[in-house]
Amino acid sequence: MTSRNSPTLEIVTTPTEHWLRDSLRACQSRLLVASPYVNNAFAQVIGEVSSSVKITLVTKTDLRDFAIGSSKLETLCDLANNGVRILSLSGLHAKVYVLDRHRALVTSANATWSGMHSNWECGVAVSQRTAVRRVARLVLSGFGADSPPKEFSAHTLTQLRPHVDALRSTMPSIPTVKVPDTPEALQDTPFQLNGDRKFVDSFSGWTGLTLEYVLSMSSDSFTLGEVYAGFTPIAQRRYPGNNHVPDKIRQQLQRLRQLGLVEFLGNGEYRRTVKP
Repeated sequence: MTSRNSPTLEIVTTPTEHWLRDSLRACQSRLLVASPYVNNAFAQVIGEVSSSVKITLVTKTDLRDFAIGSSKLETLCDLANNGVRILSLSGLHAKVYVLDRHRALVTSANATWSGMHSNWECGVAVSQRTAVRRVARLVLSGFGADSPPKEFSAHTLTQLRPHVDALRSTMPSIPTVKVPDTPEALQDTPFQLNGDRKFVDSFSGWTGLTLEYVLSMSSDSFTLGEVYAGFTPIAQRRYPGNNHVPDKIRQQLQRLRQLGLVEFLGNGEYRRTVKP
């Protein structure tokens, strides 16, 4: 449902898919979407878009979301294999749809079946070109995040499958009922791995070593300085030829952020989101 208040502003409510499908008929060159959670409902909507339209999706690659089913890794893999550019932004909560340079929708609706069809959603669509360009820049810059969204190729996304499977197998408490699109309550407390090493062992190299150290720490919250102090000697023993251990540690913490396994709290402070 849409309600026009002015030539450049309209209120868009459920079902959001109707507005998106109608708008996509006029889309000629670019579709830019930001949505934390994505499933096949989004793939179905964009299935009718011209092959000449370049599609970019900014989303989360949080392994916990994939494990509990609030977002579908297989959908992201299929989209990437079909030419959609996938960008990962940890902590993403915004839902935005930008079509060419003509229209932008800022909404509560995720790119999921319930977000598009059944949830009671509300958003504002603008067609003033200066505003549309500004919204597009915000999406691509990460809405002011400390680093811009990182591109995930189809190959990189496919490599996440064993980690998701391992995480799911170590979490017997995953709900069997329908999972909400926005399971923030499920993420308030770190996911318990029940002492099973299957998930940790699904990683290798620097990422696996860094995750193992983070899980060994006594507190869910920690600082970069604490990781440097405790992890550097371990990393130097494992990789004696590496002369850039601090840089590598920061890189791996960023990797764990992208996978939703640690959160950055600011001022050098972190919080792990899974624990043994």
